[in-house]
Amino acid sequence: MAIRFPDRPVRPGVLRRLVGQAPDPKGFRVEIIRGRIVLSPTPSFKHSGIVQRVAGRIRGGLEQGRGALQRHSIASPHDPDDYCTPDLVVVPAAIEDEDGWLLDADTVDLAVEVLSPGNAPSDVLAKLEEYAAWHIPVYLFIDPRDGTAVVYSEPSDGKYRTVH
Repeated sequence: MAIRFPDRPVRPGVLRRLVGQAPDPKGFRVEIIRGRIVLSPTPSFKHSGIVQRVAGRIRGGLEQGRGALQRHSIASPHDPDDYCTPDLVVVPAAIEDEDGWLLDADTVDLAVEVLSPGNAPSDVLAKLEEYAAWHIPVYLFIDPRDGTAVVYSEPSDGKYRTVH
């Protein structure tokens, strides 16, 4: 099934609906970042292993009532189309009982991204800026190419004030 996009500008909120109606591209996950459809390949085993190890460590230190979930999308509070799908999020555990797939940004305590080589510009720049603008309190970015991890926190005026 092919979806034909209109020749005129798409009204806010319609792009997400059109993407949702399109057939899932095999082997890819879909995000809409800054009005652009971004396809990410299925993660490598190494990528998934890193996410699993981080999730295990995070889960051990969470407050009661919080959960660490993998591959759930966060809706932009500023654009009715945009959403990002981090590798891991920390959210209220009660979300695990809901049927939805799209988190409100204000429910997310932490977003974790492990760099995918084919998605470096999205993971490094766009998501960093978006998560800060969405007031995600903490963003953990891991680059397996060089073994680095950077923690961004204290979002204010669309930027993270603290970097470790």
